[in-house]
Amino acid sequence: MSAMKPIRTHDFALDHEPFEDWQRVDATADATTAFAELGTIAGVDYGLWEMSAGAMRDVEGDEVFIVISGTGRIEFDEPDLPPIELSSGTLVRLEDGMKTRWYVDEAPLRKLFIAPSED
Repeated sequence: MSAMKPIRTHDFALDHEPFEDWQRVDATADATTAFAELGTIAGVDYGLWEMSAGAMRDVEGDEVFIVISGTGRIEFDEPDLPPIELSSGTLVRLEDGMKTRWYVDEAPLRKLFIAPSED
């Protein structure tokens, strides 16, 4: 991403793919996710991620994100934490190794994330 070329985060096209089998909360659900890395600055990556309506499991990496659109919640299997309600403007910090379940009601749930670069 160029410093001179803005991105409209609501409209940026993302290609959805099905979850992996281990991520399915409901074996019959057809929910999907999409991801686009937009760039790197000062040793961190930033990009967009979104999920269609439904539920999925995940094991998190270190990240900070802000919800751009959609609603849902994150429930924690490990560590034992209260659920986080997600809606536009919600800022969340997740830590490496957290085991979560994502539930999306109003889709797509789209977030802008910032995470340590894997390089």
